[in-house]
Amino acid sequence: MEVEGLDRFAAKEERGVRYRLYSPNASGPRPLMLFLHGGGEGGSDNFTQMVGTVGAIRLSELCPDMYVMAPQAPAGKPPASPTAQTFAGSGSMNQPGSGWHREYLAGVCDIIRELIAAGKVDGDRVLVTGMSMGGGGTLRALSVGSGLFAAAVPICPTMTPETYGILRSLTDTKVWIAAAYVDHTIYRHKYIVDGILALRDAGNQDARLTIFSPEELAAYGLGSAPGMSLEQKFGENHACWMLVYSGEHGIIDWLACQHK
Repeated sequence: MEVEGLDRFAAKEERGVRYRLYSPNASGPRPLMLFLHGGGEGGSDNFTQMVGTVGAIRLSELCPDMYVMAPQAPAGKPPASPTAQTFAGSGSMNQPGSGWHREYLAGVCDIIRELIAAGKVDGDRVLVTGMSMGGGGTLRALSVGSGLFAAAVPICPTMTPETYGILRSLTDTKVWIAAAYVDHTIYRHKYIVDGILALRDAGNQDARLTIFSPEELAAYGLGSAPGMSLEQKFGENHACWMLVYSGEHGIIDWLACQHK
């Protein structure tokens, strides 16, 4: 299968992590953008994370001066759709050893640290973004990375007691969350809004939030076809990463400019 732009990424495997890496044409240390895919692109082929949705290849086009790293999360049974009752419990929605679990993300962070130590990556400008499961993974990476990342853009992140708790703890982190006004997980934006408001109340003026309106989503063909059921409409709304990675609201421009 020929995919435009894929040839710019080298396929690699280190520390048990399969990933693709775009390297800019530069002689000195450059920023790095870590992209974490959603729940449908996990596996072991080191390919699906590049083509399942708009993501890493698009980011390399928007930020050609940066490294773009796109690991592939281990596959497992798809995470269960969380409900409001989930918040009476705790933990991740993924099976142990699958998805963006902490041990795997620790390996990803160690690879980035090795690129910094080798003088390839600017340690003050390591950035992370991801969508859905990868949005939850982005929040988890901020916890696992322990100061590695300068800023983050989680898009429609999976919200569980764990990721909600991490979000509320980011009192000194530059973070911009984007989500649809409502999607297939009806309560998702409620916890995102609550988390961002908690950060703002705690004094984090770098905590930002964009909630895409029905009109904005419809401009990208999301949730706008005549005769759609609410379930279909909300399912399409979930793909609001299309707007972010197309430059809407300057979210990726903002991310690319951040540093410690």
